[in-house]
Amino acid sequence: MGSFYGNVLVARPLDEVVTLLAAAGGPAGAADSAVRGYALPVGPGHTVIYPDPETAATALAGPLSRLLEAPALGTYVYDSDVLLMTVYAEGEPTHHYDSCPGYFDAAEAGLGDSEDRESPVPVGADPDAFVPLAFGPVDRPALRAVLLGIPLDPGDGENGRYVFANTQHYDAMTCLGLNACRLSTGYHYLSLGGLPHETSAEELVLLGGRMWPAEESAGRG
Repeated sequence: MGSFYGNVLVARPLDEVVTLLAAAGGPAGAADSAVRGYALPVGPGHTVIYPDPETAATALAGPLSRLLEAPALGTYVYDSDVLLMTVYAEGEPTHHYDSCPGYFDAAEAGLGDSEDRESPVPVGADPDAFVPLAFGPVDRPALRAVLLGIPLDPGDGENGRYVFANTQHYDAMTCLGLNACRLSTGYHYLSLGGLPHETSAEELVLLGGRMWPAEESAGRG
């Protein structure tokens, strides 16, 4: 099975994110009045939120950008095949990226695994749209190549295109100067007790009173 995950990147420090979420009880306009899940710092002044499965990252990013008064990026990786990213500012979407347009339509038509279909050209491969979420200078040509599906490391590709969407997402976050390992992780992995490389349990912040996996297991007895 491929990788599935969704998360929200916000250009604001973790302590400020946690404080504002606690004070507000959650972002107005989100599916729930409270954000439940996990959070980690991913760079100076940058935080990633891993919402629980009942809260879609793409639905949460907009309200969070308004509440936190900072750019936000909602990301979803589906089955290691598709990378979807939407940039938000002041609660409104400003840019949408789709690494494989038409994928879901083809899947519904039973064509999702066809090897005869050519890889579609990604939509929204504009590096400038993602610069507000970066830390430090951005190598725009490198980021544009990644968004177009051209691997930074040829070993990650096949016929000049990324094999896995999660690898593409990792490279895009690296181009933005952020902790790509933490950003290419999802709620499910964390809920099972996993941690991104070089991440300690003490760094992981629980949102909305979610228990640690070990405590959940003990509670079920």
